[in-house]
Amino acid sequence: MYFPSSAFLYASLALVAPVLACGKKQKVTKLDVDFSTFASSGKSLVSFLNQHELYVSGYQVGSEPLAHTFVKDNVDVQNGALRLKVDGQSGEGDVKSAEIATFASNIRYGTFTTVAKLTPVPGICAGFFTYTDDNNEIDIEALSSYYTKGYGYSVQPGLEFTNQALKPGQKSTNTAVAYNFDPTADFHNYTIVWSAGKSKFYVDGKLRTTFTKNVPKVGASFLWNAWSNGDVNWSAGPPTEDAYTLIKEIHLSYATV
Repeated sequence: MYFPSSAFLYASLALVAPVLACGKKQKVTKLDVDFSTFASSGKSLVSFLNQHELYVSGYQVGSEPLAHTFVKDNVDVQNGALRLKVDGQSGEGDVKSAEIATFASNIRYGTFTTVAKLTPVPGICAGFFTYTDDNNEIDIEALSSYYTKGYGYSVQPGLEFTNQALKPGQKSTNTAVAYNFDPTADFHNYTIVWSAGKSKFYVDGKLRTTFTKNVPKVGASFLWNAWSNGDVNWSAGPPTEDAYTLIKEIHLSYATV
């Protein structure tokens, strides 16, 4: 079960404070979105997200064996939660997927919490992550085909935490950690704490792992997405029915460069 927003926000600020105090005082930007307020806002989804310095992505990724495209129509808000939809399909052709991101692309260091309920439909990857490029990226990724079982030596079961390799061709830093709960039954907090030389990963306020290798040093955006490309070694799928990742709240507290 997820923490009350205010309580977790204070905990988040406590976590990030030492990071921002290293050497000199830095301005902290806070971004808090409660999607249950969308219906009463009277705004369109685009306007609501823009108000919070967020936008909906729209572009194609030439992945294999199937391409996937982030389409704006696959993002909406229903019953107080943002929905990221991956279209169900037959296993042929482009997989329609969903993504939102921060306008800010100069984020460096902070605490990033997503309150989410994962899809029970196999065959997608849901990600909450910092991103500059493929070699400067800190990921929390949930693979709906592999919540409790893996795939040979390629995919370990559980929630995936990754610092992508800082240089092309080098090895990323990755581990998979058991959920210890059903991530499709309720909302839970998924948190990245990014500091100089360190990335920490929390679930419901509990530290699950810490990385000190492949930690990015450059400015980034923060993204939330759900997608599939049919690769059995990661997303699997594509899903045979529409798959929804639900996000109730997001809480970001970060410094910029």
